Amino acid sequence: MTAISQPENRRRAEAPARLADPVRPQAGLAGTRPDRLRSPAVQGLIALALYLLVWLTTSARLQVQHLNWAALDQKSQDPNFYVWGLRWWPYAIAHGLNPLYSNQIYAPAGHSLAWVTTAPPVALLAIPLTLLAGPVVAFNLVSAIALPVSAWAAFVLCRRLTGKFWASLAGGAVFGFSAYEVNHAAAGQLNLTYALLIPILAYLALAWWQGSLGSPAFVILAGLVMAVQFYLFLETFADLTALLVISLAVGFALAAPAIRPQLVRLASVLVLAYAVALAAALPYLAYILNAKPPKLKAATGLDLASLLLPRPQRTFGIYWLMDAASGPARSSEAGYIGLPLLVLAILLAVTYRHDRLVRFVTCMLAVVILAALGPSLYWDGRRVARLPWAKLWHLPILRNAYPSRLMLFAFLALAVATALWLARPAKRPRARWALGVLVLAFIALDTPTLSVDSHTNVPEFISAGQYRRYLEPGEIVVVVSEVGNAGMLWQAQSGFYIRIAGGFINAGLNHKTDLPLPVQDLAAATPAYVAHFERFVRAERVGAILLDAAHQPPWIRIFGQVGLVGHRVGNVIIYPTDGCHRCRDLASHRLRTV
Repeated sequence: MTAISQPENRRRAEAPARLADPVRPQAGLAGTRPDRLRSPAVQGLIALALYLLVWLTTSARLQVQHLNWAALDQKSQDPNFYVWGLRWWPYAIAHGLNPLYSNQIYAPAGHSLAWVTTAPPVALLAIPLTLLAGPVVAFNLVSAIALPVSAWAAFVLCRRLTGKFWASLAGGAVFGFSAYEVNHAAAGQLNLTYALLIPILAYLALAWWQGSLGSPAFVILAGLVMAVQFYLFLETFADLTALLVISLAVGFALAAPAIRPQLVRLASVLVLAYAVALAAALPYLAYILNAKPPKLKAATGLDLASLLLPRPQRTFGIYWLMDAASGPARSSEAGYIGLPLLVLAILLAVTYRHDRLVRFVTCMLAVVILAALGPSLYWDGRRVARLPWAKLWHLPILRNAYPSRLMLFAFLALAVATALWLARPAKRPRARWALGVLVLAFIALDTPTLSVDSHTNVPEFISAGQYRRYLEPGEIVVVVSEVGNAGMLWQAQSGFYIRIAGGFINAGLNHKTDLPLPVQDLAAATPAYVAHFERFVRAERVGAILLDAAHQPPWIRIFGQVGLVGHRVGNVIIYPTDGCHRCRDLASHRLRTV
């Protein structure tokens, strides 16, 4: 977020950007407290501790209590994919492999990871934990702390801007525990929950604007932050780039003439920072430009109704509200803002309409929400109209993006708006704080306890190393389970002892299942599908099919019908294929209904 007003004293590191009605920098804690509690660093640590305490003892409690369980949203494909990603990076580095291409999935040919976000910055930082405790424990820990860390980053930005502890604490919570962050945390998507880099970049820009950070240091630090974001998730980096250009244009339009040269200098150092970022990201960039990008298969814009409608489970039993809340598309659930926060943003915009910073924040909030709608306006799941800027979303860079994910930036604007609202002197501070408390209450009411299965989904066959007695190193297997991406989970936990045919890496690249299509087709078996399965087993050199006996789909009897013989080891049934020689002539047989 770009500051747009000239500071009174650029040498004061803690002075906020000067506004029409400036917020005076204060410690934020009572003046009777020791001076060390007024330190921004100490207050930052206090804020982080508070965020961790609240989150880990409420919504993430079950996940933290069962760190060795692969149990977060196991109906989805994503959590176990990121478990796999955490283990893949140290494995690829240790074996001198290209981390952007893996022969361990979609074996024997393998699959490109160019347009697949394995969250390498998180995976690299977690290597000691992954190797020591395993990828499941590492995933549970790094995903559990993602939201508090993101909230802390927003706190640091708000604290720098306002100088107030409690106002900044509320602002950090608005960002870190927003519907956007919570929904992606429940889905186990590390690339989206680690959102701390955006407010950190805004903090660096503010520090440069205030004069406490020189241009060379800003260029290097901002460039490194953007490079890490590039590797963490390319789409967020692209969104950031577009919004930085827009924010500079909006800031230039709103700024006083005397301030505009400073904005031009900010734009110039940002260009240099981008040069540093792209230089650091060049290996990855060169690789992905030679790979085919994914193609979206559904509308992913923000449903406008979701700004006000909480999740259906949080409607206080009001039936009409529950019905309405069930309407927006799933990709739009992360856009919930809530009435109190919208009211706060509107009151701030109206009350301080002559304040240039407030006008800037308000304009950027409106721009982001409009852009998040995507090419069409949806209300309660129904398409209302095609928007004037619809053609923009057909451009090469934008057509593969999720417009609704722009709401990350909207929540950062709302976090700053909350901090500014609470930090301002007021005739009725209690009324102002009452609204702030109401904002946090609505966020808390919409935040569910993360859904965790009652047991681990890693069978003893894998966790106890029993697979070594029955499978050869590097043997290609198919894992059949109703657990999402069970094959990649088992492979990661085994340290890539086995190779798997199949796997789910991206909704734009894969069909809906993590099974190879010839295996999935057996769910509606016909002689033609059985023949296809036989050819697949021989051509791909599949040595065994591993059936998760605790989570077996209803159609698995077909394996016996086509001639495979299985034996049970713990909760896994092993079907050696032997090249499918026993099922050679079954393609013409009459199959029983499954």
